[in-house]
Amino acid sequence: MAGGREAGAKARGRVGARAIASPATAAAAPRDAAADREFSDREFFGREFSDRAGRNPYPLLARLAAALGAMLAQEVEDRRATLFLPVGFAIGIALYLGAATEPSPYAGPVAFVVFLGLALAARARPFAFHALALAATLAAGFGVASLQVQRIAHPVLAAPLAGVTVSGTVEQAELRPRGSRIVLKVTGFDRPPKLAPQRVRIALASSSPPPVGAHVSVRADLAAPPGPAYPGGFDFGRAAWFEGIGATGYAVGKWRETPAPAPPDLRLAFATWLEASRQAIAARIRAVLPGEAGGVAVALVTGIRGQVPEPLEEAMRISGLSHILSISGLHMALVATTVFFLARALLALWPGLALRRPIKAWAAVPALAAASYYLLLSGAEVATQRSYVMTLLVLCGVMLGRPALTLHTLALAALIVLTLAPWAILDPGAQMSFAATLALVVAYERGGRRLIAAGAGRVPWYASGPARWLAALALTSLAAGLATAPYAAYHFQRLAPLSLLANLAATPLVSFVIMPAGLLGTLAMPFGWEAPAFRLMGWGIDAMNAVAREVAALPGADGGVRAMPLASLALITFAFLAACLLRTRLALAAAVFAAAALWPIAAARPLDVLIDAQARTVAVRGPDGQLALMGDRRKGLAERFSAEQWLSAEGLRGKGGFEAPASSSKSAAPPRDAAELPAGSAAPGAVTARCDALGCVLPARDGRLVAYPLDRAALADDCRRAAMVLTRFKAPADCAAEMVQLDRAGEGAGTAFLFEPDGSWRRIDARPPDGTRPWLPGFSRGMH
Repeated sequence: MAGGREAGAKARGRVGARAIASPATAAAAPRDAAADREFSDREFFGREFSDRAGRNPYPLLARLAAALGAMLAQEVEDRRATLFLPVGFAIGIALYLGAATEPSPYAGPVAFVVFLGLALAARARPFAFHALALAATLAAGFGVASLQVQRIAHPVLAAPLAGVTVSGTVEQAELRPRGSRIVLKVTGFDRPPKLAPQRVRIALASSSPPPVGAHVSVRADLAAPPGPAYPGGFDFGRAAWFEGIGATGYAVGKWRETPAPAPPDLRLAFATWLEASRQAIAARIRAVLPGEAGGVAVALVTGIRGQVPEPLEEAMRISGLSHILSISGLHMALVATTVFFLARALLALWPGLALRRPIKAWAAVPALAAASYYLLLSGAEVATQRSYVMTLLVLCGVMLGRPALTLHTLALAALIVLTLAPWAILDPGAQMSFAATLALVVAYERGGRRLIAAGAGRVPWYASGPARWLAALALTSLAAGLATAPYAAYHFQRLAPLSLLANLAATPLVSFVIMPAGLLGTLAMPFGWEAPAFRLMGWGIDAMNAVAREVAALPGADGGVRAMPLASLALITFAFLAACLLRTRLALAAAVFAAAALWPIAAARPLDVLIDAQARTVAVRGPDGQLALMGDRRKGLAERFSAEQWLSAEGLRGKGGFEAPASSSKSAAPPRDAAELPAGSAAPGAVTARCDALGCVLPARDGRLVAYPLDRAALADDCRRAAMVLTRFKAPADCAAEMVQLDRAGEGAGTAFLFEPDGSWRRIDARPPDGTRPWLPGFSRGMH
């Protein structure tokens, strides 16, 4: 033992001597290439900062530079630099997507080659090498996004079409709570537009959509996919563009099957087979589990969510359980893990195999096959793709005998997903999925591993296995909930403050009852014995639904927040990444980013006038600071989709909407000799519009009037009395008011206005002007 300690001391002495050796001594000592590289990364990185600090005439800055160099050297030595590759790649994608005009398709690739060459030339100077490598990563993300967008570029319908007959092959068909919806690969129009979209999405009133693969004709009203409901809101048109949709609309007649002009290609034939499999599985599940439980079971097994009742979905959103309905990491992991342990248990029944063969690696093969089939069966959404890539890497690590559930695995998965679909950084599901996974891996590495590890000998009850398991479950729910909260607040203007309680109650049901029973039921389908497993799954779903409703009914369960600026979300993301990926005191940058994120929130000014994408509904912020509505008709404005979005952006979700009691109205607007419009602010005593057959008037925050004339005869009076007139009619040449021309396909639709202190109005477009970005209709018009 003494000899071992002496040898260890000598070894430590040699290591210490090597760390402080002079450059001449270090060069003379024989070392292998790996040791030289490690020595250079650790010592020369810090020396580069130290040399610069020594030449700095300011001692404080010199010490700060030296400390920064030491911390950066430590991060590099701990292999943390590679974790920032997907971060730089994502920033490059964001720079492309946020460009004011469409960049040159060669800008990103050329910049990548230049920075990569400079990085390779600067290998002798670690700081320059890593800085240039980061720049090359940004350029790679920029270039990949540009090339991928050019690859999928397609035309968008330029002007609305009413009563047009469109023919095409059904690529997707889904049931909805009310009716159904199909996506057609267009083969023709009876009145072809100038730029015909290649794919259209049409809502049907019927709950019996045509099957996938059928060629149909249907008469419909079509328009370009709608933009955001307000500047900074979720852009539905952008999401549709990235899905290849060039027009959306509603059927005004029944669909009928027609002969296809050509046989389907292999991709469509495979999609037809896969969709038929999904629908067949869904029908078998609904035969065993009718009603609400069946709809949830179908969503969990096949990804078809159309039969989940809207009240239940809302309860799950409020309680923080909506992630269970979206197939992602939890579901993929449970499927792969269940198959893995079942296969391993079956292989262990043969002692010869268990003792002489790597059955653990063999069991990963059927688990990977099950995960691959589940990916296809569930529709392969972005969150599911990320989960599948993570599962694939973990199972490959099991096959190779290496630990795979690490931050480097997540970084590789992020790079793969962003390369295949760069626009995934815009998807709320992908953002929340990656954030939750990162938080869970970091929580496990920094404390969860010790929490889950079994203790030796007798332990008190609070350290027993069940107690540790419950603590680990609470830690998992807390970490995932905190990581996804900023993204839920930004995209949905809501928080789920009681999600920890709901997840603690529901996660055991999902992990041990619902998903294993669903998997067993699916495997038993070919043998006709799926009913017992799906009944057990239905029992678990009923219990989970009860948890969702009970938690959603608790006071304070639905936490609405005002819309968050994009700059705040970006700064919060940087704070989150710094806290998770850095190990040295550089992680304190997280506090700096988090504090900086508060400034855009505090500086944000609420919009004063909002116009929906169809130019049919207008909201005006009154003297009390609340929004009130007026529009092209007298009733039902508050139930419109745009009004719901505006209400959500105000943080007033679930607090009554725009409707106000008629007796509480104290309108400052002059009456038009007609009754009040029953649509006003959510708060008692708020202002409501005064309307008559000629139009409506609302007072703005400073008391000036905003008019919405419905008849040309009201223009003269509105031009004289109002500060702003929103109209579909041609403005008089002598109108003293600010005129905003409204047109469903024109410049007034989907815009907003902000009242400036000098009395002027500043216009803010929900979208950039036509022709600037590839996912806007103008890009397709400009291309052709």
